[in-house]
Order: sequence, then structure tokens, then C-alpha cells
Amino acid sequence: MGRRGGPGWDEVLTHRHLDPARPAVTARLARHTSPAVVAAALTDHGTGLLAQLDGLRTDRDWVGDCGGLLGAVLVLAEVDAAASALRSRIAGARAGALAELVQDHSLVDLARDLGVSRQALHKTLRNRGL
Repeated sequence: MGRRGGPGWDEVLTHRHLDPARPAVTARLARHTSPAVVAAALTDHGTGLLAQLDGLRTDRDWVGDCGGLLGAVLVLAEVDAAASALRSRIAGARAGALAELVQDHSLVDLARDLGVSRQALHKTLRNRGL
């Protein structure tokens, strides 16, 4: 649990659960902002912060809540890290599902149903060691 009952860093940075850099990342973020601000940025996928950085009017002073521009950059890096972790999980799940599908379907039929080339499907499976 973080300050005032909000989330703590462990709860907010779950996308870094296996990352050896997590303590250093946490320390850098903590010098500028709070877990609650990072959690809010992760929840809205950074759109509020990006809007403010693009000069648009926002309901929240994201840059201020991030502790300034350096903090904003660090928070956006966390949004990117979380998106990357999600992309990786999705790719793994997709490849696993495809591996099951090729047991009962031809690559040609699957590729047609998925709207990709047979070569692209084969490459996806091969890159995942399947």
C-alpha cells in the first residue's frame, strides 16, 4: 500500500515484475512523482499526459503531477514499458493459439482466415519456436 491508502510501487509496476532494473526505475520515479500518478497514466495509456505535452487543454496538470518534464518522460517510459510487456504477452498467447490451430488446420486455410500470407504465419510460428 502506498501513501494515503493508494497503490504502492509494487502494485503499479507489475509489468516490471521480472525486470532487474525495477529497483532503479522505482527510485527514479519516486524522486519525481507518486505511484498513484503513474497508475493513472498507465490506466489512460498516457493519453492525458500526451495531450498536455501536445499543448492541449487537460483537466489535470499531468506534467506538474509527474514532477516536471523529466518526471513526465519517466512516466511515459513506464507507459511504453507496460505496453511492450502487454505486446509480448499477446504475441506469446497468439503464437500458442496458432500452434494449437495448425494441429487441425492447414497453414493456407489459417492464413486466409487471418488475412495474412502463409509465409507470415509460418514465420510467426517459427519465431516462437513452434
